[in-house]
Amino acid sequence: MLALNWLSRDGRRGVGVIFSGKRSAIQQKGFSLLEVMISFSLLGVGALGLLKLHSTMELKSHYAIQSLIALNMAESKLEWFQSRSISGAHGTIAFNTIQTGQDPISAGYRVGWQVDPAIGNVLNEVKLITVSTKWTDRKGDIQKVELKTMLSKYSELN
Repeated sequence: MLALNWLSRDGRRGVGVIFSGKRSAIQQKGFSLLEVMISFSLLGVGALGLLKLHSTMELKSHYAIQSLIALNMAESKLEWFQSRSISGAHGTIAFNTIQTGQDPISAGYRVGWQVDPAIGNVLNEVKLITVSTKWTDRKGDIQKVELKTMLSKYSELN
């Protein structure tokens, strides 16, 4: 067996091999099966990585949307507590009636609040309010957003 190099009439290089005294030109055109299999496996691994990234990002974006809805509901409840006064006049909430409770479930979210006397509060003029909004995510896990504030019985609405 003897390897030969030559130039064709149109100027291209060629490689030939002589077997048993006969001359035949063998030129490789295209890719071997091994090269194709390796490239497809690399492409597949890359595609699987992108698919995993897409599913993770979609799950995280859904969680972010749900968290924002829950946060808005909790803030809305805190603003409701801001409409208090000592006497409860003019459609406000009487300060002494603010106590622990929860709203009915709305669109899969449960808003609840815990009312405690503030630490060091001798005259019961300040209440610590913790508002939490809970929901169940896609995986079935319970998620929660929690906000805390302190309210005085003295209001700008008096």
